[in-house]
Amino acid sequence: MKKYIFLYLFVWGLTGLRAQDGSLSPYGYYGYGDPTDPQIIENAAMGHLNFPSDSIHYNFLLPSSLGDLRYVNYSAALSFHRYDLRSGARRSKGGTNLTPYVALGIPIGRGGIGFGFRPYATAGYYIRTKDSTQTVVKTGEGGMNALFVQAGYRLFKGLSVGAAYTYYFGNKVVRTAHQREGVLTITRQIDNAFFSGSAFRFSADYTLHFGKDNQYFFQTGALYRLTGNIVSQNTRTLQLIENAYGGQRIVNEQTLRNDTTALILPSKFSIGAGVGKLRHWFMGLEYEADRYGAFSNDFFTTGRESYRNGSAIKLGGYWRPDARVFSKLWKRTTYKAGVFMRNGYLAIDNQPINQFGTTFGLSIPLGNFLSNVNVDMEYVNRGTLAGGLVKENILKLKIGFSFNDKWFLKRKIR
Repeated sequence: MKKYIFLYLFVWGLTGLRAQDGSLSPYGYYGYGDPTDPQIIENAAMGHLNFPSDSIHYNFLLPSSLGDLRYVNYSAALSFHRYDLRSGARRSKGGTNLTPYVALGIPIGRGGIGFGFRPYATAGYYIRTKDSTQTVVKTGEGGMNALFVQAGYRLFKGLSVGAAYTYYFGNKVVRTAHQREGVLTITRQIDNAFFSGSAFRFSADYTLHFGKDNQYFFQTGALYRLTGNIVSQNTRTLQLIENAYGGQRIVNEQTLRNDTTALILPSKFSIGAGVGKLRHWFMGLEYEADRYGAFSNDFFTTGRESYRNGSAIKLGGYWRPDARVFSKLWKRTTYKAGVFMRNGYLAIDNQPINQFGTTFGLSIPLGNFLSNVNVDMEYVNRGTLAGGLVKENILKLKIGFSFNDKWFLKRKIR
């Protein structure tokens, strides 16, 4: 019965996902949108580490984690963001939410398979500027999603490898409206892009136990995403709109551009390592790099942006007081924290859009079968006030659910 419940929840999660307007950042205009945090909540709470994996959680960033998985794992999450945006003397606040992912991992023998869905990048901004001559309103919505299928295999004790295929698709729409003072008509430009493409990703992770009773462990993990090919089908439309009684009507409309652009999804690499004590504590450090310097998009451009290779340093870990005390929930709860610094791939007027973030989270056990609720709270600082740009302070609350079950384990006859 449980397996049907898992399948129902998974299908429900897929139907609830679409091109989500999950970001208020004006930097979401560029590229495919504002990239979402790709980590599962369990790892996001540890400074956005990619590599830690275990036998009860499906870490879809590392497909090799399927070689370590011992139980069927279904996971899904919700994320709530609160933005405080500043530019010069102007300040704006707002909130948004999205579904970061839904995934299902299934162990089979010495390996496993997994699949899932997540938003890769989103846009949902509203920018209004006004001077003595005109009012300009720019809005963005949509983004790009990722549908993935993966496989992992345990080569020998401690070492697993994996591969993933990801199909990317989505739609981003940017509307820019100009209205001059004293003029009743509005000029509106609509830029509409449909994305589709794919990329492969490979990973490996290794765990070595040592010390008395092998209670300590060393773990390392690495991933590499090959450069992906994305096709963007572009349409640019110019409308002349008249403010009529009771609403607006389109007086004239013409298509300025209707073409296809070949884009790339830049390659990405990360490697991390850490040490810990079984069921008690862990501390890890990770380096990540991407090759966005090769990216360009002449459809969504202001002429002020440039793309460069990005990188990140992440530090995080967890502590669990005592997993053996079932009578006290707080002792079995896992407490997590971390920090990350990211040199952004985007620069505006040669000003890099960098990030700094701190994370804190909890993994709260559910029942007696290794399922849990995961909570991640983050503070992220991004951007700069230099050159009239936007500085963002973002508070994030992420809640994830991880359920485990036995599907293909052989029954023992006593």
